[in-house]
Amino acid sequence: MARPRADAGGVPARQRVIEAFWEMLGEGSYEGITVRGLAARAGVSPNTLYYHFACVEDVAATALSEEIDEDVARVVVALGSGVVDAEEVTRLGAADAGRFARVRLFASSGSGKLAHMLNDELTRTWLTAAGVDESALTDDARRDLAFIFGGVVAMLGSDLADDPVALARLFSRPLGRGVAETMAALSH
Repeated sequence: MARPRADAGGVPARQRVIEAFWEMLGEGSYEGITVRGLAARAGVSPNTLYYHFACVEDVAATALSEEIDEDVARVVVALGSGVVDAEEVTRLGAADAGRFARVRLFASSGSGKLAHMLNDELTRTWLTAAGVDESALTDDARRDLAFIFGGVVAMLGSDLADDPVALARLFSRPLGRGVAETMAALSH
């Protein structure tokens, strides 16, 4: 199959599909996003969408992984070690407000599938950034990480994430210190 050409002002079709996904997710439910609707919004044919992605879930996974990069990983690792303070989180939040808003859509969409995808991506990102081999983790360590990142996703999906300073202050309280201590211990 020939590679689809870039139209719409030179923006590649793949990128237009991802942008259309973010727009549609921000406007409605994940379950309401279809290949036909996504292709129409992106200005591509369904065949072009399928050239780049296997399905809508593949578009979602790709869109999320492009938003969670090394900068996000650094912050997650730093928060987990208790290194980042409230001012740093506020500064990073302001600089990456759009990216943060997109990531929050996965948590606040009401879709269990997207919340699970976000949890897995955050966990994978942290493991990589912290240099932790997932296969070397004990069952208890896996449970700890599932609890921690499940809580992170729940907070991101609530209005509690509207205040990044309050979110950062979590790590100065007993629960947050325990999370930081656990994550630091797992990364050694």
